[in-house]
Amino acid sequence: MRAPATGLAPPRIDRTAVRWAALILLFLLGVVELLWGPGGLAGASQAAQRPGPSSVEELARRIGCTAEITTDAADLRQGMCTSAGEEIWIASFPTARAQDDWTSEAQAYGGSYLVGDGWVVVLSDTTADVLHGLLGGVVVGGAGHAGAHLPDGG
Repeated sequence: MRAPATGLAPPRIDRTAVRWAALILLFLLGVVELLWGPGGLAGASQAAQRPGPSSVEELARRIGCTAEITTDAADLRQGMCTSAGEEIWIASFPTARAQDDWTSEAQAYGGSYLVGDGWVVVLSDTTADVLHGLLGGVVVGGAGHAGAHLPDGG
């Protein structure tokens, strides 16, 4: 036996309204991600207030000393601290270009440098292994001091 027909049709779903609701939801999720997601605009002001992991002060803290800032310029922040009787020079840079320029120029004078993401530490023979273990980075050697940069005949 069949149920009597009531004459009412099942409710019809308005697909246009569902599509608009989905688009609005996606838009709102995108706005939330833009503002509060990783690297979002709302978090950027908070991150700018605290020193990043590549600041001179943070690197000095990881080494176990307190940095005395010697240069605080737009393209370079540099400091020096003493650990186990050794002077350690630390530099941080706002851009990769500033870091590359500084490192290229410094390498002409010889020595060894521990190079990380946005920072450079000047190494001595006694600090190279310890600082590399503490900070990571890549050890880069400079030119020798034997006059290798003099032009022929000089």
